[in-house]
Amino acid sequence: MDRKKIHKYAFVGVCIIVIIVIVILSLRGCNGTTPNDNNNSSDTTSDKVLDFTPAEERKSIQIPAVTGIYMRAGQLNQTVDFYNPKENNCYFVISLYLSDDTLIYKSDMIAPAEYIKEITLLQELKRGIYRNCRLVYNCYSLDNKTQLNGSNVVLEINAQ
Repeated sequence: MDRKKIHKYAFVGVCIIVIIVIVILSLRGCNGTTPNDNNNSSDTTSDKVLDFTPAEERKSIQIPAVTGIYMRAGQLNQTVDFYNPKENNCYFVISLYLSDDTLIYKSDMIAPAEYIKEITLLQELKRGIYRNCRLVYNCYSLDNKTQLNGSNVVLEINAQ
């Protein structure tokens, strides 16, 4: 046998061994045990907390997408379009902060399908563009008003 054939067979052999090792490692990872399973047969599913809520019943909270707000400079009363989508199963409390964390507006609880069209700011804004402001959505359950998750939306305020 010449050297080229020997190298070719050696290369093919190494490739086959690598494939076999990969397959074995993949199969070992699929055997259903986890590193924390100590094969303790006294463990039962009733001892573990499991969530069997169907995905259709778990509804996410929809947060309106906002990238910027136009406001009138030098005025406390402003026209906005804040709302809680009708699909939500929670109340919203919407707060508006400047980039230095100054609160300039906070709503009462907004029920699903409710809109706020006019607000009164806590302070007037001077003319200009305010970058890195935050519109904070705090969410509360409809039944007992316990706080749920929330969201921070970074936006610009253009005061003209």
